[in-house]
This record gives sequence, C-alpha cells and structure tokens, in this order.
Amino acid sequence: MSLSASLAQIASATSQKDRASLYQNLLDTQILAANPEPNPSLFASLKEYLNHGIQESVGLVVSRQILSGFINSFSEWANGKDPEFATSVWRELLDLTQSRTVAFEDQISTVRERVAQILEDEEDWKEAARMLQGIPLDSGHRNISDDYKLRIYIRIVRLLIEDEDAIGAETYLNRSALLLPTCTDKVVHLQFKGSQARILDYKRQFIQAASKYHELSYHPDMPDDDKIFCLGAAMTCAVLAGAGPQRSRILATLYKDDRVRERPELKSGGVVGILEKMYLDRVLRRAEVEEFERTLKPHQLAKLSDGTTVLDRAVIEHNLLSASKLYNNITFSELGALLAIPPEQAEQIASKMVGEGRLAATIDQIDQLIFFKTATVLSTWDQQITGLCHHLDDIIESLQAKHPDWMAMRV
Repeated sequence: MSLSASLAQIASATSQKDRASLYQNLLDTQILAANPEPNPSLFASLKEYLNHGIQESVGLVVSRQILSGFINSFSEWANGKDPEFATSVWRELLDLTQSRTVAFEDQISTVRERVAQILEDEEDWKEAARMLQGIPLDSGHRNISDDYKLRIYIRIVRLLIEDEDAIGAETYLNRSALLLPTCTDKVVHLQFKGSQARILDYKRQFIQAASKYHELSYHPDMPDDDKIFCLGAAMTCAVLAGAGPQRSRILATLYKDDRVRERPELKSGGVVGILEKMYLDRVLRRAEVEEFERTLKPHQLAKLSDGTTVLDRAVIEHNLLSASKLYNNITFSELGALLAIPPEQAEQIASKMVGEGRLAATIDQIDQLIFFKTATVLSTWDQQITGLCHHLDDIIESLQAKHPDWMAMRV
C-alpha cells in the first residue's frame, strides 16, 4: 500500500482518539525504519506525511500530536546522520506550518531550537541566531515561562557575540536583564555576566570589560580554566584601555593578583610584561608591543578615526604618561619623537588627555611646550610605600616556597 493510501485510510477509517498512535506507527515502521540512510525518496515521504498531518481536516489536537511525535522520532533517527538532510527536513516543516504558526507554536519553537543547534555546530552563528529570533516568545496564545525566555535570549546573545554583532547582542542582553532576577539557575547567571563582559569588550569599553572579567575570574561556580581565561581577558582589556586614573586602578588590582605571576598560561604573548610596565609607569618598546599585538582579536585591532588602532592609542597614551614622570617639560617635536608619531598628533593627544583630566599638564602652544605637573609629596610617598609592600610580599612568598617549615614556625 502506498503512503498516500495509508494516510487516507487512517484519516477515514478510525476514530479521532486512535489516529495519533496510528500515524506515529506509520512514521516509525513504514517510513523511518524502511530508510536507514538519508535519500530523496525518504525526503519526499516525510514531506507528504507532514503535509497531510497539518491539514485542518485532520483536527488540531491530532495535528499537534503528529508533529510532536514526528519531532521526537525524526530527531532520534537523524542523530549521527547527515546534518544537511536533517536541516532540510526541519526547514520543510517550518515552511509547511508557516500559514498556521499560531496553531503550532510549541512545535515550531522546538524545531527552531533543533535547527539552531545544527547551525551552531557548523559555526554559522548569524543564521543560528536568526533561527532562534523567529521563536514566538511574546505570543498570547500559550504560556511561556520566564526561564525559557531567558534561556533563549542568552543563547541569542552568545551567538550574536560570536558573529561580532555587539549592538544586536546588547539588545537581547537588555531583555535578559529584565528576567534575570527571577532566575535561580547559576549557569544562566554566569552566561549573562560572561556575555556582558564580552559585549563591553567588543564595544571597546575596556575599563568596564576588564572589571567584569576580573570579577568572573573569582566566581566560585566558574571552572578553573575559565577563571584563568577571564583573568587573561581582563589583563588584555586593561592594557588596551585609555590611560588615566581608572586604568591605573584596574592595573593595580591585576598586578597585585598572585595568579598573574603564578599561572604559566598567562605568560605567553607578553601581556604580563606589558601589564607590569604599565603599572610601574615604564615606557613600552615596539618589540614588546608587537609580541602582544599578535594575541589580540580582530575587534581589538580596529582602526580609529585617526588611522591608529586601539592598541596604538593605548601605548601612545601610556608612554605619554610615562614621559610625564620623567620630564618636567618637553617640546612637541621631542614628544613626537619619543612616541614615534608626528608632533601635531602628539599635541592633539596630550590636549585631549589634559581636557579629560587624565594628564596633569599645561600646554604652551606659542613655545610648543608641554609642562607636566609634578606629583605631590604625599602621593609620591604613598607610591613608594606601595612598592615596598609589594617587594616584601615577594620576599615572603620566596621564603615560603624555599623554607616552608621555617616559615610555619614563625608565622
């Protein structure tokens, strides 16, 4: 008996109560079981089966049961087989139900999640996000829990971040923030905070990103490898941040973190050396910067309006601050030579930093001089005490490592 005849027989010869189980039996025994591998004939049979199952003459209750059973059976059958075939079948189901979306919202949502997972596995981030965006979450025709909405929103956020669409990701992150207080799932909270840090990173708000990453690196529910990854990301963002008091604070926090010097994973790429030099207000050399530059992601190497990169700007501003600790005054031309940029650009950067309160200096444009304001005696004394304490901590750690028994008797 042909598939069409079998479908017609079930539709006409049985009571509505038994139809769903008979349709399911037909799918399992005569369609899927008879085709162990994907083929065009199977696709045609599945399409015919689905097209019949969603007809209004079948009845809405039975149609929903048919689709739910199909989703479960086909998912099990397609496991480990060609994902392209599975995707084509799922897309066909979505096309067939497009005119009756309201009637099959639950089934459509499940199918869109399955397709999104396949696309995510193939690293097609944009299409996976679009597939999830099509899930009807604000419908008034079914009850949707806040936890389910939040899980979908967070998943969309993470996919858009992978696609480097920070603006779109932030839109869905804001929606997630409204639902987060009622969520008790610790994993979802971690995913939210991680996404928040990555969006700040992509938006080049490096101070805030570094702070969020560093906070995550101490989270008790975070795996150890992920903690170190977040700490490394915090260090990178701190280095890329614009010079000034805020960056100085986050640099100090990271420099005092014992894990920065203890974990070997963080020593590659030269980020530890640059972090230390920035904290100690030492001038950065080109070779060090180039080594660190090779570890950066594309958005961290984006060009700014003046043609420089984010890293170029951070290094120039840092070296300018370092120069302010070495010189009482300097000409525009000498400053440009020190920073390896034209004198006019050096003047513009210095003016901007002075105007934003990130550099204590006055500019004499007539004589083309920058006069740096010296730090107060009290702040200099504080810095010296801080340096002494750091050296003392290093000595104690060395003694603890080499003579643990001796230290245990005296501490």
